[in-house]
Amino acid sequence: MTIASGENQDSATPTDRRVSPGQPGETAIPASEPTRFWSTFSWALYDLSNTIYSAAVVSVYWPAFIKDDLKVNDIWYALPASLAALLVGIFSPLMGRISDRGGNRMTWLLWSTILSVGALFLMGIFPILALAVILFIVANSAYQAALMFYDALLPSVSTPKNWGKVSGLGVGLGYLGGIVGFLLVPIFTGLIFGKNPDGEIVNSNTFLVTAVMYGLLSIPCLVFVREKKYTKKPDTTRLTLGNSLSQTWQTLKAARQYPGLFIFLVSNFFYSDAVNTVIVAMGIYSTQVIGFSSGDRNNFLAFSTIFAVVGSFGFGYLTDRIGPKKSLSIALLLWVVVFVFAISAPPSGLFFFVGGPLAGIALGSVWVTARTLMIELTPPERLGEFMGIYNLTGKFSGVIGPLVWGLTLFLFDPDAGWGKTGYQIAVASLLVLVILGFVLHQRVPITDRRKRGEEYIQSEIKAEVPVV
Repeated sequence: MTIASGENQDSATPTDRRVSPGQPGETAIPASEPTRFWSTFSWALYDLSNTIYSAAVVSVYWPAFIKDDLKVNDIWYALPASLAALLVGIFSPLMGRISDRGGNRMTWLLWSTILSVGALFLMGIFPILALAVILFIVANSAYQAALMFYDALLPSVSTPKNWGKVSGLGVGLGYLGGIVGFLLVPIFTGLIFGKNPDGEIVNSNTFLVTAVMYGLLSIPCLVFVREKKYTKKPDTTRLTLGNSLSQTWQTLKAARQYPGLFIFLVSNFFYSDAVNTVIVAMGIYSTQVIGFSSGDRNNFLAFSTIFAVVGSFGFGYLTDRIGPKKSLSIALLLWVVVFVFAISAPPSGLFFFVGGPLAGIALGSVWVTARTLMIELTPPERLGEFMGIYNLTGKFSGVIGPLVWGLTLFLFDPDAGWGKTGYQIAVASLLVLVILGFVLHQRVPITDRRKRGEEYIQSEIKAEVPVV
C-alpha cells in the first residue's frame, strides 16, 4: 500500500508551524524539506553558463561576425535578435502554462538548452550568412525561453526563508559569467584555434568555444535539480500562434485577480526599459561624454561588473531581511542617484571610481529583488504562466528602452550641435522611466511571505512513499 505524503492521515501531524520566540501566536515561515546545497548551487551555475553565451555571443561576437567577417549591414545582426525576442515574447505565456500543468519545467529547460547550444555550435561549423542567421534565431530564442523555465525553478531549489539569497546567488554568478564571456572566451579561442594573419581571433570560432562552455556548465543544473510539482493537470493545448496570443491575453486578465501582480508587471516594464538601455548605452556614454578611451571604457565596464556581483549577493540578503518590495524600492532609488550622477558629467576619475560601483550595485540589485517579488506575488500553480508574462514585459522593455534612447538622440543629435548635452538629455529620459516605475511600484502591496511560502509548501505534490 502506498500513500501520498501530502494526504491527510489520522496519525499524521499537522503542517509544522513554528512560533517565533518572544512572539506568542505569530506564525513563522513554514518549514519545508531542506534544499541540498549542491542542487541550489547547480541551479545558480546555470545563470553563469547562459550569461557566458549572452555576453560573448549576443553582445560581442555575433555583431562582430556580421560586420567584420561577413562585412554586411548592421541589420543582419539586429533584426535576428529582435525576431528571437518577439518569438519568445509571443509564446512565453502559453509555454509557461503548459509547463505548469505538466509539472515538467525541467524537461522544457533541458530541450531549450540543447537546442540553443546545438544551434550555436552549428553557427561555428557553418559561418554562412543565411544559415548563420537562421541558427542564431533558433539559438537565441531557445536561450531566452530557457530563462523563463529557469526562473520558475527558484522555489524548487530554495525555501521561502531564503528566496532572496538564492536569487542573489544566481544573479551574482550570472555577472561572473559575463566576465568569463568577455575575458576568457577570446583567450580560449586564441589558444585552441589560433589567430588570423592580422593577429585577431576568428569571430565564428568563438561560437564553438562558447557552445562548449555553455553546454558543460549547464549540465549540473540539468542533472541535479529536482523540480517541485504543484499540479497534476497536464495541458494538451497546441503551441500555435493563435493559442499563444489568446493565452497571453487571458494571462494578462488573470493577473488582475492577484493583488499587486498586474501593477508590478507594469512597473517592471518601465524601470526595465531604463536598465536594459543602460546595459547597451553605458559604454558609448562613457566615451562620448566622460571622455574615456576604448581601454578605459573596457576597464570601467569590467570594474562595474565586479560591483554588480557584490550588489547581487548583498541585495539577496537584504531582500530576505526586509522583503522584496522595500528592497526593490531602494534599488530603484539607487538608480535615480546613478542617473543624476551621470547627467552631471563628473570628471573621469570620479565617474570611474564612484559611478562604476554605483551602477554595478544598481544593476545587480534590481534583478534579484524583482525576481523574488515576482515569486511572492504569484501562486505556485501558475508560476510558469506568469513568469511568461514577466518574460514578455522584459522583452518589450528591451525594445522600447533603446528606442526611447535612439529617438532622443535623433531629436537632440550630438553631431548637429547638441554635443554632450544630447547624451545627457537621453539619460534624463531614462531617469523619467525609472521614476515612473518607482511611483507605480509603490502601489504594489507588501507581500506576506509566510502565507505565500505556506502555499508553495502545502501545494507541492509529494512523491508517493511506502508505509512502513
